[in-house]
Amino acid sequence: MSTFKRWTALGVGAALIAGCSEQGQPAAPAADPATPASTSGEGEGGEGGESGEGGVDVAAAATDPVVFLSALALVEAHVRAAEAAAIAGERQAAAEMFAHPVSEVLVDIAPAFQTLGVPSLDDRLIAASGAVANGADEATVRRHAREILAALDAAEARAPDGGAANPDVIARVISDQIDRAALQYATARGSEAYEPYLDGYGFRLTAEAWNEEEGAAVRRALPQAATAIDAALARVVAAYPQATRPANLTADPGALLAASSAVKLALSN
Repeated sequence: MSTFKRWTALGVGAALIAGCSEQGQPAAPAADPATPASTSGEGEGGEGGESGEGGVDVAAAATDPVVFLSALALVEAHVRAAEAAAIAGERQAAAEMFAHPVSEVLVDIAPAFQTLGVPSLDDRLIAASGAVANGADEATVRRHAREILAALDAAEARAPDGGAANPDVIARVISDQIDRAALQYATARGSEAYEPYLDGYGFRLTAEAWNEEEGAAVRRALPQAATAIDAALARVVAAYPQATRPANLTADPGALLAASSAVKLALSN
């Protein structure tokens, strides 16, 4: 993780909470080149080779529709989690969650955005984060989230090889979100912090949203995979029942991972 990315991830969120201007713009963080680079993300895989912090294969993002759309789904998960957290009263976590994709995903796939003609989402995310940090009401939070989600929909339409209309691609994006939720649950169980749970909750919401919007095409083309997706999603929804962290996380992490593996197996046939 580069110094720029590290300070964007840590500095933007912190500045939005502690040092917002009246307009909700974050103060510029100072770089610290002496700080060792981090190598892990939020249950999303560490950096390695051409992969970004969110587990995004940067080199393939402009040509592989699964990689590109999975990266957008990762941004979407943060947005949905941030919106839900803000409405639940978890303002600090929500402001940070809106800001995270700028460094965790978008800085890595910026070249793919350029290649595919996708406008930057950075300003929208920073504005949403600043609004939450400055006490925006629920309607304003929802408006920011809806605008970002609409921009993500427009970006999805530019996926390479017409990937947004391909049932196999869609199923693999849903599978990726399910897998992230399953992996994140073990992390959440091992910590009393709210953020690991919130990350997983965002993956759950995004997997659900993609399945609701695109699942009919998957069921027609890939019925076995669709059945596995529905079964895995049922487990994920039960594991992440609400935006706020339950007092006890009682789902079986192994069962979640097994259900996720069943989806991947169905997609490999």
